Amino acid sequence: MVSIDGKAPGRDRVAAHELVDHTSEITVRLRASTFQELLAEAARAFCELIPAAYLSREAETLRDVRITGRDRTALLVGWLNEIVYLCDVDGWLPGDVESAHEEAEGLTLRARGAPLRTPFVLVKAATLHGASVREGPAGWEGEVTLDV
Repeated sequence: MVSIDGKAPGRDRVAAHELVDHTSEITVRLRASTFQELLAEAARAFCELIPAAYLSREAETLRDVRITGRDRTALLVGWLNEIVYLCDVDGWLPGDVESAHEEAEGLTLRARGAPLRTPFVLVKAATLHGASVREGPAGWEGEVTLDV
C-alpha cells in the first residue's frame, strides 16, 4: 500500500492518529402552562449549564430574536440553537422570554438577557433527533437533546 505522499508505510513513521467514537449529550425535559413559558423555561435550563464565573453582573437588556420553523418542535430546537449562537458569537445569554409572537413561518421572541464575561461554548447544538413538543391536559411538555 502507498500513502498519498507516495511513501510506503514503514516502522520509522512517528505520526499517528486514532478516531474514538464518543457521544456526549444532555437531554432537557421541559414543562410549562403555555408554549411561551416553555420557551422561557428552555432559556432558564440553558442558563444552568453556564458556570457562574462566566456570568456578568451587568444590567439585563432586551433583544428581539426571530426563529423559523415548520412546527413548535422545530421552533423550540431553533430557539435553543439561537441561544448557542448568541452565547458563542455575541457573548450574550438570554435567560427569559418576555413575549413570543407566532407568525406564518416562525416566531419572534423578545428575550431578556445579560452579557457573558467571556463567550462560553459548552453546547454545540440542539438536535431535532428525538425532540418533541406536545400540549396536554396539564399544559405543554418538550424534550430536546443538546450535543455537548
